[in-house]
Amino acid sequence: MLFAGCSAGKPAETSAMSTVTETTAVSTSESTSESKKKRVYPDNCIIDPTVLDRLDESITLDFKDKTIIETGTVNGRRYSFTIDLTNWAGNTTADQIGELSRLFWQVYPALYERFGTLSNAPVDVVLLIEDSGYEIAEAWENKVHLHDMWLCNNHEDFDCITHELAHVIQCGWDGERLEYSSYIERFADYCRFIYCMDNGGYNDSGWTLQTVTDEPDRESSVRYLVWLDYKLSGPDRDFMKDYFLVCTKGEYASSDWKKAWKKLFQGTEFEGKSVDEVWNEFAKSDFAGLSSNAERGETSELLAKSNVRKKIRNLR
Repeated sequence: MLFAGCSAGKPAETSAMSTVTETTAVSTSESTSESKKKRVYPDNCIIDPTVLDRLDESITLDFKDKTIIETGTVNGRRYSFTIDLTNWAGNTTADQIGELSRLFWQVYPALYERFGTLSNAPVDVVLLIEDSGYEIAEAWENKVHLHDMWLCNNHEDFDCITHELAHVIQCGWDGERLEYSSYIERFADYCRFIYCMDNGGYNDSGWTLQTVTDEPDRESSVRYLVWLDYKLSGPDRDFMKDYFLVCTKGEYASSDWKKAWKKLFQGTEFEGKSVDEVWNEFAKSDFAGLSSNAERGETSELLAKSNVRKKIRNLR
């Protein structure tokens, strides 16, 4: 299984669950205001479903047996997002569930358009909010599990789910066919930094893209992947798509990854250099040490000097 791990905080009291009655998804072809007026919510819904009104009018909602089912089409591709509240104890608030819905529709289609077609990733994703089992979150196949206490104690750490959605996109990379099995987690955190909700509105104040001091080699460094993408991707070449494809196909044994890096660097400014030489160039750069943290509404030192997130998101 794929995990995102750190310690959870102290439990809080749970709230009572009510039942959900079934209703039919409504048409959303009308304007936003009209669509919202016509959305039908069941009586005694397990959450106050009006928190989902912040979703775009093109996303339809259905409620069945303690689940919220959202469907929509983005750039011609249909996605569904199911929130399973069967084992929810009420610690994750209704407003937080609404934010997780917004996060999915911002993050997952963007990840899918860039990487998902390469791995044949699922377009139907399930989020289970559960008061048991693990400290934060995990992903397996098309399911993401979020511990019901995590957002209760870490109120704005929504982008832990961005990390897990990246694992869904990976579709089960084989760690034995990577230079380091840790590349599975490095890629998920690369996605967390680049594709975070609201352009980092929550992420940058509470999660750090570590500097080369704290992550001193490519086995541990998320920032190295961000730097390579920033340096090498452009209108004519998407470096991270090529990297993702190499990892997905598992063409190289871990001992042969110098060949993989040589292939990835072909046609770039690093052609002919070893991966160790490229790492050393990264480690000496200003990019390796700039702060990635910022308060809500402000811009981090890293983004002010490189605007890396905007450049990479605009590749398509």
